[in-house]
Amino acid sequence: MPKNIPRVVIAATHSGAGKSTITMGLLMTLQKKGLDPQSFKTGPDYLDPMHHTMVLGKECRNLDTWMFGSEAERLFVNGSEGSGISVIEGVMGLYDGVDGINEEGSTAHLSKILKAPVILVIDARSMARSAGAIAAGFKDYDKDVFLAGVIFNRVGSANHMRILESSLKGIPCLGGVFRDDCMKLESRHLGLIPAAENYDREKYEKIAEHVEKCVDIEKILNIARSAPPISREYRQTTPPKKKVRIGVAKDKAFNFYYIHNIESLEEAGAEIVPFSPIDDDLPDVDGLYFGGGFPELFSADLERNSSMMAAVKKASDDGMPIYAECGGMMYLSESLIDLDGKEHKMCGVFDSVSNMTDSRATLGYVEMTAAEDNMLCEKGWSVRGHEFHYSKTSAKQEKYAFRLSRGFGIENGRDGMVVGNTVAGYTHIHFASNPKIPGRFVGNCYKYAKN
Repeated sequence: MPKNIPRVVIAATHSGAGKSTITMGLLMTLQKKGLDPQSFKTGPDYLDPMHHTMVLGKECRNLDTWMFGSEAERLFVNGSEGSGISVIEGVMGLYDGVDGINEEGSTAHLSKILKAPVILVIDARSMARSAGAIAAGFKDYDKDVFLAGVIFNRVGSANHMRILESSLKGIPCLGGVFRDDCMKLESRHLGLIPAAENYDREKYEKIAEHVEKCVDIEKILNIARSAPPISREYRQTTPPKKKVRIGVAKDKAFNFYYIHNIESLEEAGAEIVPFSPIDDDLPDVDGLYFGGGFPELFSADLERNSSMMAAVKKASDDGMPIYAECGGMMYLSESLIDLDGKEHKMCGVFDSVSNMTDSRATLGYVEMTAAEDNMLCEKGWSVRGHEFHYSKTSAKQEKYAFRLSRGFGIENGRDGMVVGNTVAGYTHIHFASNPKIPGRFVGNCYKYAKN
């Protein structure tokens, strides 16, 4: 049966236009109205989804047409189950994707796959009638994208708003968000500061109040409800009986995870056991998953928990399946040199040193192929993900799990250091890019548990 899912995409002309704060204000307003919104984030992003999750109390979900285009609609439909409206925050500018020609990875491409109407946020600061030209250009650039309306941001005055609205040629104006200090969120080297680190509900409430006052919520609801039914039917999977326990590092140092990766491990038969490498002892588990995050900011705290590091090293030596990405890989290194140049001892699973740099080392999509059988993949399997870090890792390492056809990895187009059943690299893999990964991970944990 066709499924009606009220949905809308909040896009922008460019990064920094204000779509994140406007989206958060909209989500909170919709929740206050009893509509139980479900949020999604376009592209490989962890930080914006953390803010969505914090304000709604339910997990935000990533969608990406380059990393897993064939799975995007299914993940959207299943992720929207039970919600009253789905709100999808875009990435960068509306048409920005994998390159200057290919639309894959762009907000526009996702909106077409999901047949979702788009609301364009335009930063109107230091702009008047030209805003209308920008809106018209974005509407005409791809006729298959349904640009349903515009929200102006950083509007200076009521007169400024009148000029902006009158500049639009047939495109509905859904409001103008006036400049206000409440609409600012703090950032650092990887983007917004994770919501849980400095959670201030009052600040979010002020954002929501300001957005609700400046934007026509009823018009946005009508636009969302105008989205056509999705004709394909997707069944929710029923998780099997749990057969292994996988420990997932979750604290202020490690918090970059796609919720789909966690859920797909559960669907493959894993019980997820969160633990803190900073504060806890290693739990009784059959496998470990270390995501990314900010170990460089909490390296002294990590170093102090020497018993945890020793237990992780022993688990790796014993053959426990362990997967670590980016910050998690840095934690498994011999040492980490922080932003002040101080060296901290880490787990020592790999003979490598991770060194923070003053500028971004790399940012972008990654495509790679398994160079050999490993804990995560069989030889020849293709996987996709992304890399984004301000560190470099030097490794006395001969064995790598993956060869990259796109991206940088650790060195010379190779990523995924391998020691026994431990795999660790810079790439944040999205398991939807190869749905066989969760089953292989869980299967190897099961073999380890039986030995």
